[in-house]
Amino acid sequence: MDPRIAIWYRQHHLHRFLPEAHLPHLRLRRYACGEALVHQGLPVNELLFFVDGRARVVLPMANGKTLLLCFYQPLQLFGDLELFEPESVATSRVEALSDCHCLALPMDYVRAHLAPDPAFLQSLCRSLGRKLGRVIQNSALNMLHPLEDRLASYIQATARLEADGMWFSGNLTQIADCLGVSFRHLHRSLQALCAEGVLEKNERRYRVLRRDELARRAGGIYVMTEDMANAASSLYSSPK
Repeated sequence: MDPRIAIWYRQHHLHRFLPEAHLPHLRLRRYACGEALVHQGLPVNELLFFVDGRARVVLPMANGKTLLLCFYQPLQLFGDLELFEPESVATSRVEALSDCHCLALPMDYVRAHLAPDPAFLQSLCRSLGRKLGRVIQNSALNMLHPLEDRLASYIQATARLEADGMWFSGNLTQIADCLGVSFRHLHRSLQALCAEGVLEKNERRYRVLRRDELARRAGGIYVMTEDMANAASSLYSSPK
């Protein structure tokens, strides 16, 4: 067994989902930046515990565009929605934004050995409740928050730290599609953030000049803040 499995098992307190007896059945999965962890429309054959990296969940549309649903950081579950479906087909796509690692259990094993366990089902229900809450919240935020704030959240989630600061780049046409706006609207919003001194354009990239202001405007949109994450993590704890 890869020693990192035991490290992440303990780091993320996965005993709340899986008693240690199941540890030998976990498999380590690595995904490179840009690779899909879950493919929309394809069978979900493993329950994935997302333990390292950054990922985004998107919904490819029939018109060729892709709508951003949310960003994920550890700890998250993928495949929990499909676990009890007769045909476990993914309804969205999960993409790695950095090198990512998951601990995987085959769905057949989960159904046979974990699904009958009330403690596992309670933890799974808390995970699903947390996801439902985020979907409701993000749907409201997508409608009510100005694009500059949603763009700030996108930048905060995808920007890279380098020796000379935090940098943001990407295909603006694809980003506009993800945020559900036109390219022109996105470009105006980037210009507005530059005019406010939050960003500085450098050729085809943008450097973040005011991280505090970016974080203030981004707070809670697409990505959970630290306070929200701490509160949500309590949902995974076993009832006292």
